[in-house]
Amino acid sequence: MDVRKRILPVLEALRPAVDAHVTLERVRRYTFALANMPAPSTAAAALRTPVLKRLLADDQVERTRLHLREDFEKTGSTVILTGSTEPAKPLWYFAHLDTISYLIQPKAGDRYPLVPFCYHLIEEGERPAEVVRYDLPSNRYRPSVGGRLVTERGQPFFEPNDPSVPIRVGDRVVMSAPCRETDDQGNFVGHVDNAGAVAALAVAAPVMAQAGIEAMLAFPDEEEGPHGSGSQVMGRGGSRLVNILPTPDLAIIADVQQAGGDPDADTRGGVENSTRLGQGAVLAEFSSLARGAVTPPHLYALAQDMIAVLAELGVPVQESNNAYTSRSDDVSVLLKTPNILLLGFAGFNRHLDKGEPRANLHDLVSLSKALIYYSAIAPVYRERCADLFGRTA
Repeated sequence: MDVRKRILPVLEALRPAVDAHVTLERVRRYTFALANMPAPSTAAAALRTPVLKRLLADDQVERTRLHLREDFEKTGSTVILTGSTEPAKPLWYFAHLDTISYLIQPKAGDRYPLVPFCYHLIEEGERPAEVVRYDLPSNRYRPSVGGRLVTERGQPFFEPNDPSVPIRVGDRVVMSAPCRETDDQGNFVGHVDNAGAVAALAVAAPVMAQAGIEAMLAFPDEEEGPHGSGSQVMGRGGSRLVNILPTPDLAIIADVQQAGGDPDADTRGGVENSTRLGQGAVLAEFSSLARGAVTPPHLYALAQDMIAVLAELGVPVQESNNAYTSRSDDVSVLLKTPNILLLGFAGFNRHLDKGEPRANLHDLVSLSKALIYYSAIAPVYRERCADLFGRTA
């Protein structure tokens, strides 16, 4: 079978709708609105789902084939179903809705020791931060007090700007990193992990719905989770979703992937990741040095071939050199299916490791388009597996 001949006509038919809807302006608007809304784990859906709903409403998205489900099946996470309202779908997409956050411990002097509800990667020094509090009378999450997250010898503390304002158990400390563009090449700073992938998927959703693509787009509210050596300490929001749904043909996980080529690049073992800002979406074979998902070779070969096909459609996708790609919701999905693609975007300082997080808007446009186009390989992969494993399709 010539995969290119099979897939390219399908993608060319989709291209007018993709190019008309997935624009730089729209991706910028979605990304900045989501990234500028604090979203601590287990509260992300309450804070960011209204933003998603407003963005889709502002675009006057036609809802007959696009169905947004809040608190899907009481999991706490948000889901968009494209096509029918039936939740069992052959194609899954995941982009986690939450950001890194910190839990409060008893006050020590004028500051509060913190428990990271994330992988704490911030080096020595301080970062702007604020407290988000749930207000019982109004039934709303609200900003409470600004301040700084200070790291000393690996231990994080919160120092409020106004020490007289009480901070209490149940509050969440989140980072302050307002979005702003830094040049005319699409580079920007802001809390992109994982607002960038959520925006890319949300922008893609109406096109997929219009095309009749049967998919579940999942936005789990607890990907970050506590620090731990085992994979299942994170991605718990995704686990709650996959445990109640039938196995799909294919799952695509979208998240920020560490970029290389700068002094503050995330490197492991002295090996620099080859991905660059402004060079398109990023395809990786495995995550967290195989502690996360590992794409089966027969699926990855299809995904690699798609890179050349997408280039013909003006959608650049760069391939990771496997130096390091972080785990994400793949740690949950891999317990349901091995058929996982890791398709994300390049970024620096996703957890404010050494400064403000950075990414590129053109990469997010490419990611949004690639997420739509990669849906075309799901039926091809199903048929090839039937042949490979000697079953009748």
